[in-house]
Amino acid sequence: MYSFINDDSILFSGAPTIFESYSETFQLPDGSYVNCEILDTGGQEIYNALNRQYYQRADCCVLVYDITNEDSFKECKNYYYQEIINNCKKDIKVILVGNKTDLENYRKISTEEGAKFAEENKYYFKETSCENKSNVADAFETLIIMTNNDIIKKEKENKENNYEIKKRKKMSLSVHKKHKKSKKNFC
Repeated sequence: MYSFINDDSILFSGAPTIFESYSETFQLPDGSYVNCEILDTGGQEIYNALNRQYYQRADCCVLVYDITNEDSFKECKNYYYQEIINNCKKDIKVILVGNKTDLENYRKISTEEGAKFAEENKYYFKETSCENKSNVADAFETLIIMTNNDIIKKEKENKENNYEIKKRKKMSLSVHKKHKKSKKNFC
């Protein structure tokens, strides 16, 4: 997460993320800008009460699992899937991210399995590697662009229905990673 936000080399210590919050402005392909408020829970259940309050405001969500860890994927399919259904807006945009593609030899969750779960739930899907930055920016950019397009579409519909709309240039993005602790220092 840090390397994507700061667009520099990874400053990864091997420690898991613990409830970090960022506010960052991104330029869209059309030249416009959108400000994203980003909460990275790191899969820390200790913050569930706070998470749920944040979920209710979120416009989009990044749900991350470790492709080398079956429990990580199961946690996404069960616990976080229910959290999204029970606590998020019904039209929230979600991208399911299979991380650690640099560890292909240790893969336990196939690309097809991740893609199938994403498709069944109308989530976007990408596989990434934080270690070598493969597809990380693309995953975020895809979600941000699709969410922004959805917000613009809703604003136009509201305007056509004579609803007063406020100029909105901010979206809330929630990031959830579920990784078991490992002896290896992988992100």
